[in-house]
Amino acid sequence: MPRIRVSNILIVLVFALATLGAQPLDLTQRYLLLATARTTTMQHELNEAAAAGYRVLGGAHQTGDEGDGQLMVLLEKVTHPPEIYRYQLLETQLTSTMQRELDQFASQAFRLLPGSMIGGRGELVLLLEKAPGASDTFDYRLLATNRTGTLQKELSDAAGKGYQVVGMISRNENIVILERPAR
Repeated sequence: MPRIRVSNILIVLVFALATLGAQPLDLTQRYLLLATARTTTMQHELNEAAAAGYRVLGGAHQTGDEGDGQLMVLLEKVTHPPEIYRYQLLETQLTSTMQRELDQFASQAFRLLPGSMIGGRGELVLLLEKAPGASDTFDYRLLATNRTGTLQKELSDAAGKGYQVVGMISRNENIVILERPAR
């Protein structure tokens, strides 16, 4: 008789409890609002919605009374499988980690969605999209500082190298994200 480890039982219980209260997504609506405190849940629901033909319109972070909150992403049904968009949710507190992750997915033809850069609770959350059949790649540059003079100088330098601003987000610091077609 095989031995069952306590750790295996705990993993199954945690998964069962996490999915117990989960409601199935209503993928028949024109608009779909996803909201969760967990980025892993958001990534799963984004994949499910994208497979049904939804495309992201924008995102936000809703702060709760306790300083916690949830990620919210609004989608619209615009396409039919197999012509679907793909999404990747990136979350970190370190801009250097975010730069590496952006570079990794940009090399796979994912592109940053400007209306979905979310800051809150100290973390930085970015949503990337890959259009059906996309093959163009982009280079990204994150500028992060609390000093406006420094940010202005770095913006000017990046613009001189062909970068264009995709968006700006603030949390513990001001972050500007730029892109240019990959060379």
